[in-house]
Amino acid sequence: MFATLSDRTASIVFVLLVLGASLGTATIADGLILAFSPLLVVLLMLLVVTREGYARDGWRRLGLGRLGLRYWPVAIATTAGVCLLATVGVVAFGFARFAAPRGPWLADVLALCVAGPILAFAEEIGWRGYLQPRLSFLGERAAMLTVGVVWIGWHLPYILFTPNYHSGGNRAVVLTLFGGSVLAFSFLIGYLRTVSASVWPAVLAHFAHNATFAALTIPIATEQPVVVDEYLSGDSGLFVLLGTAACAVAVGVSRARANRLPVPASGRG
Repeated sequence: MFATLSDRTASIVFVLLVLGASLGTATIADGLILAFSPLLVVLLMLLVVTREGYARDGWRRLGLGRLGLRYWPVAIATTAGVCLLATVGVVAFGFARFAAPRGPWLADVLALCVAGPILAFAEEIGWRGYLQPRLSFLGERAAMLTVGVVWIGWHLPYILFTPNYHSGGNRAVVLTLFGGSVLAFSFLIGYLRTVSASVWPAVLAHFAHNATFAALTIPIATEQPVVVDEYLSGDSGLFVLLGTAACAVAVGVSRARANRLPVPASGRG
């Protein structure tokens, strides 16, 4: 349709479509269509709007061709590790305690292991696969910040208009913690996408975070669920926000130092 669309224009169209999809589908099927909307918008952009998807280069730019295995341990440590430390923190401070799992917890874990990677891919192919590279004209950090803001906006209809996500606690506090955590994740996962030249570490990091915080609710009991799940740990509590921000800074500093290393001379002697 628009074969010569610039990155700037393509990113604007993508953002408008994905936010429109969020607003229109947030209350449908418990968010299932919403969860797949970044992937669906990517397909729409590649196959209809710009038609880049009819050439190999259009798909290569998504970062699908490389696994980025070198960065998988970092992706897991900085996401699953932060969730684990956050849970240990709420137990250590007396807000929760470890308890024997109840209910069909094994079936829940198996369902999470099957659905989790698919849903993480459906999001990350949009945020870090399609959008972040097309925002490179802004500069690396500005692109990650912009992706984070769009990511927050994409979640907002589901948070504000349904009781299914972050519905407990003080709304202003929850939204502040959620927004801060999403921005921290945007930088952390964004750096992983950049240094690996692959979308797969981003997918793994997203899944590892979601799976770990969900799985850790199984052996935890508390009489203060809002404090534990919303304010301190859970998806985007204070401990998660601080831990993720620290990891993002560490990865960013490591990348900056690597970029400053002199290139070894070759062809001498």
